[in-house]
Amino acid sequence: MSVRAQPHSAKKLILNLVKAADQPISAPTLVRIGALFELEANNIRVTLNRLVAQGLLILSDQGGYIFGQEAQVFADQQKRWHALEQSLKQWDGSWLAIYVANLGRRDRKQLRKRERATTLWGFREFEQGLLIRPDNLKIDIAILKQNLVELGLEPQACLFRASELQCEQLPSDLALWPLQQLNDKYLELTAEMQLWLTDYASKSLQDAARESFLIGDKVLHEIAYDPRLPGEMINSASRQNMVETMIQFNAVGRAIWSELIATVGND
Repeated sequence: MSVRAQPHSAKKLILNLVKAADQPISAPTLVRIGALFELEANNIRVTLNRLVAQGLLILSDQGGYIFGQEAQVFADQQKRWHALEQSLKQWDGSWLAIYVANLGRRDRKQLRKRERATTLWGFREFEQGLLIRPDNLKIDIAILKQNLVELGLEPQACLFRASELQCEQLPSDLALWPLQQLNDKYLELTAEMQLWLTDYASKSLQDAARESFLIGDKVLHEIAYDPRLPGEMINSASRQNMVETMIQFNAVGRAIWSELIATVGND
């Protein structure tokens, strides 16, 4: 399978392993797992030190690594992936908008945080300083604002609901979201997971673990950054099928990784 040849960064591997672990995970265990992805021990250790210095990881009293506060916020956001469709409501044609023109763009680090937070919730720039998305989220607007701020949006940003827009071109008429690319990705990732589920049992524990990790990471990233558009704009049935397949895939993958970590930890 092609996933065997895919490169993986030490940072991404470590953060995903810490996110998936049910308890603090030790450096020796991370080093051994890193070897499955052809990552050198020194690379893992240097990356661990860097992530701790950045506050993304904390060395627990038990001697294992857990998430720092900022990383935990993103992990909590991504843990809700399985309820994607349940987090949406019927779209009535209204929009959610964020006004950010008053915030400036000179602080590049803060700008990246702002863009990451708004992108995670599917907002796109409609006009300069005005971000917008369909109002089909089943969430109180005050809670949404709080979550956006926790993810990196400045508190001074103004989030509001627009029930009617009188514009030369409406957001739905513009290429704000890659609709065909999204639909194609739903089908592609679903097929890749289904194929893997049919033959993973014939693989070694190490190969099955590595492949499930690489495929699962790709799918979870797609779900995390999915703009959660309404069925009027994309194929919501294909999206739901991808999520349901991922639920099955994730259960199998977690069982494989639990067995592998137990084996590696006892070496």
